[in-house]
Amino acid sequence: MANLFLAHLRLDEAELPSCERTPPRTPKTPLTPGSPFELNNNTFCFRQGPKRSVIYQPEGHPKQAVIDGEIWPPIFKPRNVRSAKLLKVEDSDLFIATYPKCGTTLLQHICHQLIRGEHYQAPEGNELCVQSPMIERMGGQFVQALEHPRILKTHFSHMNVPFSSSAKYIYCVRNPKDCLTSYYHHNRNFKIYNFADGDFNTFFDLFLSGQLAFGDYFDHILTWLPHINDDNVLFLRYEDLVDNMSENISKIGEFLGGSAYELVQNPARLATVVKNSSIDAMKKDQKRWFPNKQLHKAEFIRKGGSRDWKNHMTREQSDRMDTLFRTRMAGTCAENWWLHEMTWDEVSPIYTQIAQLEIEDDFESVSRRGSFSYALEGPKDPHLLLSAKNDRRCSFASLLSTGYGSVWSINMN
Repeated sequence: MANLFLAHLRLDEAELPSCERTPPRTPKTPLTPGSPFELNNNTFCFRQGPKRSVIYQPEGHPKQAVIDGEIWPPIFKPRNVRSAKLLKVEDSDLFIATYPKCGTTLLQHICHQLIRGEHYQAPEGNELCVQSPMIERMGGQFVQALEHPRILKTHFSHMNVPFSSSAKYIYCVRNPKDCLTSYYHHNRNFKIYNFADGDFNTFFDLFLSGQLAFGDYFDHILTWLPHINDDNVLFLRYEDLVDNMSENISKIGEFLGGSAYELVQNPARLATVVKNSSIDAMKKDQKRWFPNKQLHKAEFIRKGGSRDWKNHMTREQSDRMDTLFRTRMAGTCAENWWLHEMTWDEVSPIYTQIAQLEIEDDFESVSRRGSFSYALEGPKDPHLLLSAKNDRRCSFASLLSTGYGSVWSINMN
């Protein structure tokens, strides 16, 4: 299994001969059902492209591939991406789904401890990426050979993920500014992208335009939002997971059930999982996660946490991201997430909490198991609630800038 995995990691230029200077013009949106193209998941119809990936790398960009109109890392193969979309899902399967750099490895590590035991091993040749592979990278044949229950990683949007009402799915989100920053360092560190000296400003523009491997960040979230209340989906926020590890690991154990539930009911065993899952603990012995020879630096886990973006973005870039976030997330339960994490100037948590009026209004619409639902205190009469909400909107209307930029003024009256 390990040799097969390593063979998949090698970039064979003979197999992938094309190196275009600009991305090929390929469709990015579903076609009309009934047209003569491949049907995926009985819902969306996509144009099937060439049997081989089209590799391209404009000057200053990371190397990438196009498969069936979607952007992937350059070593991905069409047959693996397509077979992953059509994967036969088993009832015992657990899918950990994220956009890249949104807590995937952390959740894989947590779930392995809950399912395999808190002292599970990931030795060289059987790293976590082998035990819990990315399905679109390795393909259906590789996945079918795994032991059950399978813990599977994917960066698929919901419209691509192989779905079953009997399997379980954990979907985790992270604020786009820290996601972008972490993804930038990820692209620089992985040899396959040929981006070791890549420029942050270039990467920033590619992220905002959705022209990076695994597609558009906002599209990804929007495909999953309608499913946050599905019985077999656990929706989490990376920032909450890191800030309150014990509570959220308990939620995961309760969601998984069985031996995982029994483990989190044992305070000593739960404490061990929490300790093992801290960022500091995961930075140790990093060869557990991914083969070091595929990296420029043996640092798969770099930093974690929140607000590292402030060390990279200019104020203008921060405001651009705020505007795009506000535009893309408008009208959804996500539109006021991450007020504290995305603001340019840090504000007191109490002001951030008051500014999150829409979260309070819509908290029932967010995953009942996930980490967005807050127990709110206040008047129970609906007329009093509306009055209080409007009063707070007026009082704190000037709290934040046009995005989640800096604090211009705070009206305490």
